[in-house]
Amino acid sequence: MALVNVMEEIVDEKLAQMLESENCCKCSRCIEDMKAIALNKLPAKYVSTSNGELFTKLASSVRQSSVDINVAVSSAIECVSSRPLHEPRDAGNMDD
Repeated sequence: MALVNVMEEIVDEKLAQMLESENCCKCSRCIEDMKAIALNKLPAKYVSTSNGELFTKLASSVRQSSVDINVAVSSAIECVSSRPLHEPRDAGNMDD
């Protein structure tokens, strides 16, 4: 039985959605940094993967706190965009 942080999936979805309209680096390093910053600002919501019903209910309740998720993801994008930590050779790869 594995544990899954439902918040990771939700942040992944929200980050991808918000990055569509952002003109910033989208290399894998920057995206991972954005994800880490956002997740560190949000409470973890762990569920057992063997209990799909609980997973669905929890995902729905977490989505209701979308304002907090939007703020965390937006803040993370701004933070990483203003000071990316990727290697200079990665900087030109904006669509990685």
